[in-house]
Amino acid sequence: MLDRQNTINTSSTRSGIGLHSARLVVITIRPAPVDTGIVFYRSDLTGIDTAIPAHINNVSDVSLNTSICNSDGAEIGTIEHLMAAFAGMGIDNAYVDVSGPELPAFDGSSDRYCQMITEAGIKEQSDPRRYIKVLKPVSVEFHQAVSTLTPSSALHISTKIDFSDPFIGASQYFYVHDENSFVNELSAARTFCLYKDVSQMRAAGYAIGGSLDNAIVVKDGQMLNETPLRYTDEFVRHKTLDCLGDMRLAGLGIIGHMTTSRPGHRINSELLKALFSDESNYIIVTSDELNDAEEKVA
Repeated sequence: MLDRQNTINTSSTRSGIGLHSARLVVITIRPAPVDTGIVFYRSDLTGIDTAIPAHINNVSDVSLNTSICNSDGAEIGTIEHLMAAFAGMGIDNAYVDVSGPELPAFDGSSDRYCQMITEAGIKEQSDPRRYIKVLKPVSVEFHQAVSTLTPSSALHISTKIDFSDPFIGASQYFYVHDENSFVNELSAARTFCLYKDVSQMRAAGYAIGGSLDNAIVVKDGQMLNETPLRYTDEFVRHKTLDCLGDMRLAGLGIIGHMTTSRPGHRINSELLKALFSDESNYIIVTSDELNDAEEKVA
């Protein structure tokens, strides 16, 4: 478990197409001081406050993505893959400038965001890291989805999926979060959809920028992409990646075990809301306090 807060050493910039908006946007990740958290800025907007802290209280859309919005109406969408990279690589504090309404999709995974963080370098900061430690079980249900947070000594995510198309089918994954597990196990897992859902998504204004370059598309038991799966269980790994990114909207890292069946952005959001709905559900602890507690037990 990391002891100190982290930011990045220097700024890193990329450009890419938004999965839902199809707009070409430029993203720059910048260093930020201790206790800043993750704050997005709409660099294309003027005349309003464009700072949007990445927190569950600012979530504005959970339909096929996670979007956040501030009180002036500045909104940024599809943040979950970058938030997963921040969580997975231990970045506590960063500013993110985006020149449009949505982050780039890149290849549909977190890989490119991890590359940006690696190239920028990770900088350890002076203050202890803070965590949200789950104290008692919290559970939510939405349609066929069920998600629960229970006390644990570290962040664990148990994910189950079950899709009608046999190429995806039913699978499960158990993720134990540590310093290297995200990059090694989840970061390259791509987003996916069923071909039969594409027209409906586009009619609703989503997936306009979607293609076989930034998503896995499955039709009648077959994968339409020419590139093979990166993991035999890539689908459930990507769902776990999404859970990690959405849980980072707690504002701090979580110490708890998330167990989820048929997860999606909506139920991830509802789980965090349920966690924060009762202050007896959790406590905020520092890395120093956790280390002291471990020494006393030893």
